[in-house]
Amino acid sequence: MAKAYGIEIASCEAEWREILKAIKNAEFASFLNSRETFVVRVIRVRGSSSRLKAWTLEKRIGEVIFESLKGPKVELRNPQKTFLGVLTDGSFVFGVMAGETASQGLKERTTRRKVFFHAAAMPAKLARCMVNLAQARRGDTVLDPFCGTGTFLVEAGFMGCRVLGFDVKRYMVKGTLRNISLHEVELEGLAVADARSIPLADESVDCIVTDPPYGTSATTLGMGARDIYESFLEHIVDALKRERRICLAAPKSLEVGGIGERSGFKHLESHYIYVHRKLTREIAVFQRV
Repeated sequence: MAKAYGIEIASCEAEWREILKAIKNAEFASFLNSRETFVVRVIRVRGSSSRLKAWTLEKRIGEVIFESLKGPKVELRNPQKTFLGVLTDGSFVFGVMAGETASQGLKERTTRRKVFFHAAAMPAKLARCMVNLAQARRGDTVLDPFCGTGTFLVEAGFMGCRVLGFDVKRYMVKGTLRNISLHEVELEGLAVADARSIPLADESVDCIVTDPPYGTSATTLGMGARDIYESFLEHIVDALKRERRICLAAPKSLEVGGIGERSGFKHLESHYIYVHRKLTREIAVFQRV
């Protein structure tokens, strides 16, 4: 979900005096020389610290930088260096940008129609976020036992992971194969199998990223969502290597954190995404202990 990245220079409380103190104590000579142009931008996260005016902070911080280095010029349109401040609830973080993330490919995969499509398919951007939350690394074996249209496998494959997918429905497996071929991702394996009894050796996968069925547009084989999650997590825990992660989506009402804990996982974190009036999606991250 990151849009930009850089080097932190200062952080403090979101108070005018604390911010100016932190900025005045910063060593800007390490990030900008007198011949370079620069700009200061301050952004606010969801209305945080509304008593502070972003444009006033930009102006004052810019003056401090100019005075401390005696020479660099402000350039608003195409600066050589961009200093970025972020106002959050009670905090201010300031740094110099090193670059921006290349999201064009994600946008194309999200908006472009796939060869095989399903109404319950996970958006590419959220799928990449979940693969990141699982801490997948190049060369890791990443498993999706409910592979659906193959979105998680595509994103993990683009990251250099070895991808392995299963689905109980043969037509879904065939559709995943078509989408995988479209994006030229190399498969480690793909098969028709029930996620509650996948034939995997103990500690054979590095990460699991998945979105089990729970909505009206998904195939549940007549089972309730809770039964699916409980039986799946109890079965899959041994296949995951110790200290590695599983990231999955679930309806908030299911309280999947407790299900994972009872299945032998440690619940690390959860994030909530409002989808519509009847569904808030929980993105839960677990670790095998």
